[in-house]
Amino acid sequence: MFIWGRHSNKKDKQADSHRPCCKFKRGVSALVVVALLFGSVLTINPKSVYAKCVPCTMCKPGDIAATILLLKVLNFLWEPVLKDDITHIINNEYKFLNEDFFEDFYIKAVAELTEYLSAYGLYQVEMVGSFFDARSQIETTRLIFRLQAEAHKDYQVSDDFCWIGTNVRSLAASESRARANLLAMSKIAMDRQLGKQSLSSAHDDVGDKTGRWHQFVDTFCDQKDNGWDGSGTGLDRACDHDGNAGAMILGANDRSRVNSDIDYTRLIEIPRTLDVNFSSAPALSTSDEESVMAMSSNLYGNMIPSRIIKHDRMKAYPAARSLYLNQRTVIARRGVAQNSFNAIVAMKSAGSGGGNTAAYMAAILKELMPGGTPDNEVFEILGDNPSYYAQLEVLSKKIYENPKFFAKLYDTPANVARKSVAMKAIELMVDRALFESELRQEMLLSVMLSTDLDQNFRRVNKSMSGKGE
Repeated sequence: MFIWGRHSNKKDKQADSHRPCCKFKRGVSALVVVALLFGSVLTINPKSVYAKCVPCTMCKPGDIAATILLLKVLNFLWEPVLKDDITHIINNEYKFLNEDFFEDFYIKAVAELTEYLSAYGLYQVEMVGSFFDARSQIETTRLIFRLQAEAHKDYQVSDDFCWIGTNVRSLAASESRARANLLAMSKIAMDRQLGKQSLSSAHDDVGDKTGRWHQFVDTFCDQKDNGWDGSGTGLDRACDHDGNAGAMILGANDRSRVNSDIDYTRLIEIPRTLDVNFSSAPALSTSDEESVMAMSSNLYGNMIPSRIIKHDRMKAYPAARSLYLNQRTVIARRGVAQNSFNAIVAMKSAGSGGGNTAAYMAAILKELMPGGTPDNEVFEILGDNPSYYAQLEVLSKKIYENPKFFAKLYDTPANVARKSVAMKAIELMVDRALFESELRQEMLLSVMLSTDLDQNFRRVNKSMSGKGE
């Protein structure tokens, strides 16, 4: 503290030098110090080297009292000086600590140190942040390069996948047209059975047979059938367009259509596509449409229901009404049976032809055929506008008959996965077609069972009503 007091500011030193009381006190203090030193010299025994009490032989009787009095006077005078000096020193030290050291030095030093540490810390944080930024930049760049490499690998063009994607463009439209043809064929067959106006079957079965006979003579007749053995035998007379006295124009006008009204294999089974479109007018405008409906008439309802039950009889006689309802039952059963035939024809009816589908599918088939096969032979098999059936056959069967398809499965994982999804989608289409076929088969079996049990039902019903045996 005394050391710090020596370094107290100049203002305090100058203030002490101008105070008279301080000068007096300091003089008295010096005198007392000298007296003490003088008294101590007088009491020293130079001959004695041991610390012991020595009687004062030189002291006079009044010295002790004078010394006590002097000490009391010195104490009286010294005590205020000491108190004032100590207070002054403590104040100086307080001022030094508070003003000189704390305010002028410590606070500034701490502030400068804080500023330095903050700046240096921020500089270090900047360096660490730069490392983090560099790491993030490197990782991001590496990720971008990796994704670019994966994208370059995954999005390479695959010819096989393009085959599938290109050839399904008109599949949905062709299926919709097939369903429209199915409804149209069912409507035509039902109108014939019910005797709609403007049809040859409108009035009686004789008109229906007459119209069908003329169609047979002009379109489907082959005079060499029925045991032909030269002119005038076989079906020569039957196939004469003009009668016996005519120009003897015999048989079908187009020889490629001979017996096509009964040849199911040649007309429907073999071709992938039929030139059939009943969804637009006029109906029966193509040879395939006419042949299909002629075969339908031969297969289902060769004998149409009688028209002898007129409206006045049905109104007057309950039996006539019952008979007409029975006829409708027969027509309904024929409709169920004919539905399968109509569904097959509809699936093979001409497709929409959108997206130049025929050309792409013909290219697939041409790779499976011998080299040098002309395009017209390919289109004869496939059709100018491939049907829903033809498109489904190419996508679900013909593609896999080409060895190149399996060789190109050694491809990028992404392309293989895409091909797998496309193949699964085609498989679902085929499964759907099979499911609809099974539904038609179940309906046919149920109608056959109902028809077979009809006679037994009638016999049991009569027996229970008491009208039987």
